[in-house]
Amino acid sequence: MIFPIVLAGATEADIASSADMVPMHFEDAVGIQSRYQTVLSTVAAPEFHTPTVLSSDSFAAVARTQLEAAGLSGRLLLEPGATKTAAGVIAALHSLRASADSLVLILPADQDFDDPNQLQDALAQGVQAAQQGDIVMLGVQTDRACRSHGYIECAQRLTAETATPVSTFLDQRSPAFDGWREQLTAKLWNTGIYLARLDTLLAAYKKHAARILMPGKTAMARGHQVDDILMLDPENYRRARGSSFENAVLRHLDGLSVVELDAGWDELDAWQVEPEAASDAEWEAWLSGSVSGEAGWCKTLPHSRRAPAERPAATMRESSDAVTLASWYSDQLRDGGSPAAASQSTTETWGHSETLDMGAQHIVKHLTVLPGQSLPLSVATLGTHWRVVEGSAMISSQERVQMVWRDQSLTSGGEIQRIDNIGIRPLHLIEVAPTRSIRMAKRRVLSGVA
Repeated sequence: MIFPIVLAGATEADIASSADMVPMHFEDAVGIQSRYQTVLSTVAAPEFHTPTVLSSDSFAAVARTQLEAAGLSGRLLLEPGATKTAAGVIAALHSLRASADSLVLILPADQDFDDPNQLQDALAQGVQAAQQGDIVMLGVQTDRACRSHGYIECAQRLTAETATPVSTFLDQRSPAFDGWREQLTAKLWNTGIYLARLDTLLAAYKKHAARILMPGKTAMARGHQVDDILMLDPENYRRARGSSFENAVLRHLDGLSVVELDAGWDELDAWQVEPEAASDAEWEAWLSGSVSGEAGWCKTLPHSRRAPAERPAATMRESSDAVTLASWYSDQLRDGGSPAAASQSTTETWGHSETLDMGAQHIVKHLTVLPGQSLPLSVATLGTHWRVVEGSAMISSQERVQMVWRDQSLTSGGEIQRIDNIGIRPLHLIEVAPTRSIRMAKRRVLSGVA
């Protein structure tokens, strides 16, 4: 049996705005589960023990309420303030009623699984390595993975049956981080999901993070217990450094293995259009004078995993890769940089629009959609690519409604009808629209007037 530890903590900014906001993994909507609930549902299977949830005392109520709303049981460990992942994990490990050789699964509450089998299939490949004493990391080869957990480099190609040894693990602050895409078959984004034996994890803390080990353990031992909720002791927890699990423990270890997680977000794939195929199909749709068939040709296109997006060349206006442009501009905005001086900035009823780049093939915009507002769509959205920088979006078509979160993206084949900001924070999007679609849309409008 595997003991899950779900990391649902909060930053200082989250706590400061806790009166009217919640962290992203707790955001939900009517009829739609939060990411936190999705993760809990993923480990609600016979092979998993009741989960232990590490959260902040500021969000104890929402963590408990959403746990009960999902019809699940679990134990809450509450941090007295902002999250300290490394210290929180050690407290959770010592709270487990498990034997030394029991397997422990650590996973963030902001993960996204369309199908629980995605996680279970990956874990099945890594169980043997974990039982033999490795810490098994789950990684993905896609441009939508979360950058904050760093990346994994392997000395050999990945195998489909067992875990692959990790030769190097680097966090996002490493100087070598920018060169990680040079060997795509051997390098992956780290998801922040780990499988290991309990005694393996404790030994790693003792060897590499002793200053975190004792404060975390003592905070758990002297915590205040009420039913299934344990408030960690504030005085002892304060003594623990605010390091991440990756920085405090993993980057010092040699016994690491990786299994590829197929986290392609299958439902979103129906809205993904390969740029080259979309370009040809776009012309056919426009020349036929009908957009009613756009959803049909979009859904019949073959969908393949995308390679991680590289930083565009200096002359980005010459780039034809919408995914690359959206990924690079998204990273620049999130890192607080100034990717380009906005050539045009307008205030709309739904929010704000800034034009960042205008080229022969694409127009790049930074869109800010206010809470409760909708991004207006038109026929010009055919082939347009969006990437979520911050916030939560709800994508509506005639057939279904889908949530899209930070670092996820989609390309419209014409079937998308609305993009709504259902969160309580502004929704920031990078929009890369084909210049040709916009010209054709204007031409169509003029023809109609004539």
